[in-house]
Amino acid sequence: KSEIDKTRGLFFDYPWEDPKAYGMWLAQTYYMVAHSTRLVALAGAYVPVGNEKLHARFVDHSKEERGHQLVCISDLKALGYSLSDFPATVQAQAMYQIQYYWIQHRGSASFFGYTLALECLAEQCGPELAARVLKAHGPKASVFLKLHSEDDQEHTQSAYSLLKGLSEQDYLAAKENLLISSEIYRTMLVEAKAISKNLQLKNRAA
Repeated sequence: KSEIDKTRGLFFDYPWEDPKAYGMWLAQTYYMVAHSTRLVALAGAYVPVGNEKLHARFVDHSKEERGHQLVCISDLKALGYSLSDFPATVQAQAMYQIQYYWIQHRGSASFFGYTLALECLAEQCGPELAARVLKAHGPKASVFLKLHSEDDQEHTQSAYSLLKGLSEQDYLAAKENLLISSEIYRTMLVEAKAISKNLQLKNRAA
């Protein structure tokens, strides 16, 4: 909860109504979410045989995440932009890149730290934010936020249930990953905001 509280202010203060800033956030989200199914599938593969409940959760989650990165592209298009208009921040790349390490070297359960850092944010802040973006940019450009502000309500409850059954070692790994991922994400918001101010983009097509 404390990590979400630290992120909440930055999240709501982000200039969502500015098309360039919102487009920058969508692009960073695409760069991360494009790896979601791969990471969840990898986590499922690294679950020890015998822990079928955890393995099944990752398998199901991988199916649920399919194609979500394409929604970011669609939202960008509705804004009048394309993915190539926005650079990938170092932080967005770090967010997903280090998860391959966590899963392969610290265990599948550590990946819960990453997913909870993002899904708890969507659960607690998503509905209000989705309403702001809908008002500013219209329904065709706000599909990703609407989708995740609804779906992540269920995802987080499922994750909380599984966390209770983790060993102390796995739980501590997930907690450490949560702290690191949350800090990187906060830095990403600051960097994305700064970069968007200086972006020279062509006239929007939308």
